[in-house]
Amino acid sequence: MTTEKINESKGKKEDKKRKRKWSYILAILLLLLLLLLLLLHSCGNQHPCPNPPPSSSVPSSSAPSLDDTGSAESGSGSTPSRQEILSRLQKQEVTVTDRVSAQASFSSGAKGSAGTWEVENPASNTVIMQCEITLNGEVVAKSEPIYPGQHIDGLTLSQPVSSGNYSVTAAIKYYNKATKAYLGMADYKIRLSVS
Repeated sequence: MTTEKINESKGKKEDKKRKRKWSYILAILLLLLLLLLLLLHSCGNQHPCPNPPPSSSVPSSSAPSLDDTGSAESGSGSTPSRQEILSRLQKQEVTVTDRVSAQASFSSGAKGSAGTWEVENPASNTVIMQCEITLNGEVVAKSEPIYPGQHIDGLTLSQPVSSGNYSVTAAIKYYNKATKAYLGMADYKIRLSVS
C-alpha cells in the first residue's frame, strides 16, 4: 500500500509540475504577444519618407522644380556679437506715453456726429498716433493722425450707433515719424456714451 501512496504522490507532483510548466509557457506566450503588439504599434506610427525617391527620371508636371537663379554668397555668415545685438535692439526700442480719456461722448448716434474724446501725444514721444474706437468688432470712429506735441478733443462717428452706454475698445496705433511705417498698437477699454 505504501507503493500505491508513493505512486499517487509522484503522480500528483508530476501533475503540479505539468500545470506549473504550462502556466510558465502561457505567461511567456502572452509576454511575446504583448511585445509583438507593441512592435507592430510602433511600426504603424512610422511616418512615410517625406521625399520619396522619384519613380522615373521624367519630371512630373505637378512636382516643383528647383529655381536655380539665386545669388547666395559663398562662405558662412557673420554672427553679430551679443553687444552688437543689444545695441541694435536698443536703437529699435520705442518708448511711448499715452494720455487717453476714459470716456468718449456723442450727443447723437447718427453717422457724422461729432463727439468729445481727449487723446494727447506728448512731445516726448517719437511716434505718430492714430486712434480708433471699436464697438462689437466694428470701427465706429477714427481720429486723424496725432503727431508728437499734438492732441485731439473729439471724433466723428463713421458708423451709426444706437443711444446707450457701451464698454468699447480704443486702439491707439503707432507709426514711425520719419517713414510713417506701422510700429504697433495698444488697446484700452473705455466707455462710449451716446445720447
